[in-house]
Amino acid sequence: MSPAARRAAAPVVLVLAVVAVLAALALAPASAAGLAVRGPSVTTGSAAPCAATALAAAAGTATASGTATQVVLSGVPAACRGQVATLRLYAADGTALATTDASATLAASSTTAVAVPSYAATRVAGVAVTVGTWSLPVTWTAPAGTASGPVTPGSGTTFGTLTWSQLASSGTQACVTVDVSGASGTSWRIDLHLQQRPFNGVVSGSGLSVSPWWAGVLDPTPVDGVVSVGARPAQAAFATASATVTICHYALPAPAYDPALTYTQTAGAVTGTGAWACQSTTVRVAGTSQFYAGWRADVDVAPLVAWFTARGMRADLTTLTPQGNYALATQGGTTYRVTPTAWDTWGVRDDTPRTFQLCART
Repeated sequence: MSPAARRAAAPVVLVLAVVAVLAALALAPASAAGLAVRGPSVTTGSAAPCAATALAAAAGTATASGTATQVVLSGVPAACRGQVATLRLYAADGTALATTDASATLAASSTTAVAVPSYAATRVAGVAVTVGTWSLPVTWTAPAGTASGPVTPGSGTTFGTLTWSQLASSGTQACVTVDVSGASGTSWRIDLHLQQRPFNGVVSGSGLSVSPWWAGVLDPTPVDGVVSVGARPAQAAFATASATVTICHYALPAPAYDPALTYTQTAGAVTGTGAWACQSTTVRVAGTSQFYAGWRADVDVAPLVAWFTARGMRADLTTLTPQGNYALATQGGTTYRVTPTAWDTWGVRDDTPRTFQLCART
């Protein structure tokens, strides 16, 4: 080989040698005894939850409107104390009552009060608790003495007959008449819980009309969701005697969907002619008593699509339209959420289901 050829081949030989060394290193068995391992030791998590039986959970002290900002955990065993507990409250249909979890370090005693976002105590159906990496069983106890509303007697006040009237099916107006009396020598007071139906979260008592003439709203600004009715200034003498008081509101907010209620829906038959067809849905609710509630419905329109397909046509779901005052939002696939939008859209009640239609064309 000439000197020039030897010089050209030298880099190739060097590369082959390096590859051979690397291959030998990769194939050589590693000796665990020869590896120096440094750093913190490795530990494993607990193989069992810290509690073998259910914890007890209850609402903290409720305010006049029935809301609370604490959950009290009790019966916490010693093995759990000092660990971080995470919890979330749920309504009867499994909907969380807050968007985030609440956490607290469990006290050295068997009881710990955990601060949580404000919630209506009567809406809680259960609570999920995690300690460490374990979900623990919990028994929820509903609070005693929570204001049941939406109209309750003030301190030293006794109610007689209480009746509701003018309950609009839209949920936007209501009247209540109550026979009221106060303890001897004291003024009676009627408390209205505006966060509850039929008041539907109205933010001020200024829209309430009260009779007789000498009675009125004591302060239109709610305190913890409550406004009170009593004798007007300079008419206090009237509030020390028994009276029949009527309170009305004719421009209430429309009621909202309430996850604490039990809703059911039934799909109806698809009907249509030519290139146009509609699918009906009926919504029912349980737990509203005499007040109308808001609602929404997630409707799978696959039967509507199938109706067109069976006739050799293709449904154009971009033309899907609710018949009435409803908003329509896609939930994925062929499922759409229908929500009432206008004041004249009727609410739903235990004895009053609602039926609507979704229509489309090719």
